[in-house]
Amino acid sequence: MNVSSLKNTLKSDLSSGLVVFLVALPLCLGVALASGAPLLSGIITGVVGGIVVGCLSGSQLAVSGPAAGLTTIVAAAIITLHSYEAFLLSVILAGGIQIVLGLVKAGKIGLYFPSNVIKGMLAAIGIILILKQIPHAFGYDADAEGDMAFLQADNNNTFSEINNLLSKLNFGAILIFAISMTVLMLWDTRMFKKVKSFPAGLVVVILGVLASIGLNSLPESLHLRTNSFVKIPVLSSVGDFATILKFPDFSQVSNPAVWTIALTIAFVASLETLLSIEAVDKLDPQKRSTPLNRELLAQGIGNTVSGLLGGIPLTAVIVRGATNVNAGAKTKVSAIFHGVLLLVTVLLIPGILNMIPLACLAAILIMVGYKLAKVKLFTEMYKSGWNQFTPFIVTVVAIILTDLLKGVLVGMAVSIIFILVNATKDLIYSTESTSENGKVQRLVLSEQVTFLNKAHLNEFFSKIKPHTSVWIDATQTKYIEQDCLEILQDFKARAAGEHIACTITGLKDHYSFLEAKGELIAHDHDHSKQQPYQALFANNRKWIAEKLHLDINYFTKLNAGQSPQYLIVGCSDSRAPLELITGAQPGEIFSQRNIANQVIPSDPNLMSVLQYAVEALKVKHIIICGHYGCGGVRAALAGGTSGNLDQWLSHVRDVYRTHKDELELIQDPEMQHRRLVELNVKEQIYQLRSTSIVQKALQNGQVLNIYGWVYDLADGMLHDLQVQDIELNNIVKPVLA
Repeated sequence: MNVSSLKNTLKSDLSSGLVVFLVALPLCLGVALASGAPLLSGIITGVVGGIVVGCLSGSQLAVSGPAAGLTTIVAAAIITLHSYEAFLLSVILAGGIQIVLGLVKAGKIGLYFPSNVIKGMLAAIGIILILKQIPHAFGYDADAEGDMAFLQADNNNTFSEINNLLSKLNFGAILIFAISMTVLMLWDTRMFKKVKSFPAGLVVVILGVLASIGLNSLPESLHLRTNSFVKIPVLSSVGDFATILKFPDFSQVSNPAVWTIALTIAFVASLETLLSIEAVDKLDPQKRSTPLNRELLAQGIGNTVSGLLGGIPLTAVIVRGATNVNAGAKTKVSAIFHGVLLLVTVLLIPGILNMIPLACLAAILIMVGYKLAKVKLFTEMYKSGWNQFTPFIVTVVAIILTDLLKGVLVGMAVSIIFILVNATKDLIYSTESTSENGKVQRLVLSEQVTFLNKAHLNEFFSKIKPHTSVWIDATQTKYIEQDCLEILQDFKARAAGEHIACTITGLKDHYSFLEAKGELIAHDHDHSKQQPYQALFANNRKWIAEKLHLDINYFTKLNAGQSPQYLIVGCSDSRAPLELITGAQPGEIFSQRNIANQVIPSDPNLMSVLQYAVEALKVKHIIICGHYGCGGVRAALAGGTSGNLDQWLSHVRDVYRTHKDELELIQDPEMQHRRLVELNVKEQIYQLRSTSIVQKALQNGQVLNIYGWVYDLADGMLHDLQVQDIELNNIVKPVLA
C-alpha cells in the first residue's frame, strides 16, 4: 500500500479499529470465561488475532480472535487433559496443522459453500446477536458476553433467558441502552452531520460511562449491578502480566489425547475461519476476494503464537468482521489497530475499561445484528425461489438452535438435496414436434448425463407407445454414464420390436454404436440440409439448460420486466454483436442496429427506439458503436449501390464530404477508412444530441450520458472515442414549444 492511499484510509481504519476494540474486549473475556480458561487468555488471543493474523492475512476486513464456536471444544479439552498447559500444546499443534493445510492449498474448501447458506449464516449471526444482547440491554447479565450457544450450562436457553429478564429489569441499564440506541440511529442523519466522522461507538461508550456515574447519585433502583460492567483483571504492574502467563507443556507431545484435540481444533477452527472469511467478503463494499490458502497459513501461525503465549484457539470471527465493515473500515490497519488497543489498554487502563456498561455495548452489537439480518435480505431470498430460500431459512433456524458449524452443515445438506432434485429435472427435458410422419417425442440430453438422470430417462421411455416416433438429441452431450447408456441400449432394442421410430443424433464417437443408421428426423424435406438451422435450436436448448442450472428462476426474473441502463445504436454487421462483445446479460442493453450505425431523424424505427429508451425505460447511457471494417462505410465510398440502400448510405457520403480535406491527406486507404468510421460515429452523436427527444430529456435534468465507441474486428477491442464532453458541449438547442 502506498503512502497516499494509506493516508486516505487511515482515518476510517483507526475509527473502525476503535469500534471493533470496544466490541471485542468483552467478547474476548466472555469466550475465555465460557471456555473455562483464564480470563487473560481471551485478551491474549484477541491481541494475537489482531496484530499477528492481521499482518499476515490477505483479508482487508476480517478480524480474528477467540471464537464462541470453539468454547465447548476448549472446555472439554481442558477437562480431558487435566492441564491447561497440556491444552496449550494442542493449540500449538493445531496451528501447525493449519499451516500444513495452507501449504497444500486446502483453502479451496471454502469455495464449495453455496451463497444461500452463507447468507443464512450471516442472518443467523445477526439474529443471535440481537437475542443475546437483549438481556444485557435490560440489565440482566447472567450470561457473559461472548456466550453465543443456544443451550446454557444452567439448563436455560436463549429464549428462556429473555423470559427471565422480565423479573430482573434494571432501569438504569435500560436508560443507558435507550440513550445508546438513540445516538446510533441518529448518528448518520443530518442532525449530526458535522461530527459524524467521530466514531459513534466511542460516543456511545463515553455517554454510557458518564450515565452510569450519574446514576449512582440517583435512587438505588437506577444503579447498575456490579456484573453489568466489563470485567478485566486489574494488574498492579506490567510485570504482573508476565508472571501470570501460562506456557505449554511440551512433555505431553507423545500424549495421543493432545493430538486428537489438536486435530479437532485445527479442523473446526479452519472451517469456521473459511466460512467467516467468505461471509465478510460478501459484506465488503469493494467486493475484494481473500486468498484462502494464505488465510489458513495466517491462522496457523496465529494459533501457534497464541498457544505459546498462553492463549486459546483463534479464528476469523464474523461478529468482529461484520462490526469492522459496518464501522467503515477500508484496510487491515483496522484489525491491527484493534489488537494494539487491546494490548495497551488492558495493560495501562484496565480500571477505566471496567467502567464501561454492558448495556451500551449491547446497543452497538444489536445494530450490527440488525444490519446482518435486515428484513430486505429475507424478502430478496424469498423472491429468489424455494430452491434458494429453503436452504437459507433452514440454515438460519439451525444455527440459532444449535451452533454455527452444525447449522451450516444442516443448511449444506438441504442445499445439496435441492441440487440433486433439480439435477434430475433441469438437465434433461423433452419436447414434442411434428415431422412428415406425425408427432415426434424429442428428448434433449445435457452435457453430463449421470445416474441422477436415470429416473427421468426411465420415466420418459416408459411413456413411449408402439408405432410412434422418438428423437433423442445428444448434440450437446459430452459424457454419458454407463447406467444411462444401458437404458438407451435397452430402449433401442425395445423400439425395434414395437415399431418405434427411434433416432439418436449427436453422440460422440465412443458412443457411436447407438447412432441411428436411417434418415434423421426433419420438419420438412431432407434433414441434412436443415442441420445448420436445427443447430440454432440445439444451441438455444443448451443455453436454457445452462441458465437454469445456475439459477432455476432465471427466466421468471427476466420475464418480470426490463430496466436496462444502456441504449446502444450499432451496426447490423453479423460480426459485431453488441451484447456478446460487451459481456452483457439479457435485460442490460436496449439496442437498435442498422447499416453503418446511422442516426437519421426521419427514421421512424430508430426514433421510436430512442423515445421508448429515454422516456419509458429512463436509460442513463446512450452509445453509438461503429466498427472498423464496416461494409456500409466501404460501400458508401465505393458506390455501386442503388435503391433504398444507396439512399441510406448517402448520409455516410455526407460525412466524407464534410471532412474531405482531412481524409484526403491520409494516403493509406485502410487508415482513411478507419478515420471515416470514427468521424461517422461522431456525426451520429451530433445527430442524436440534436433530436428533440434528447434535448427535452437534458433540459428536464434527466441523467443522460452519450458516448462514441468503435469496435475493432481485428482484435475484438472496444475503443472509447472520448467525445462526450469534448466536442458536444455546444450543440444543446432549445426545444420548440
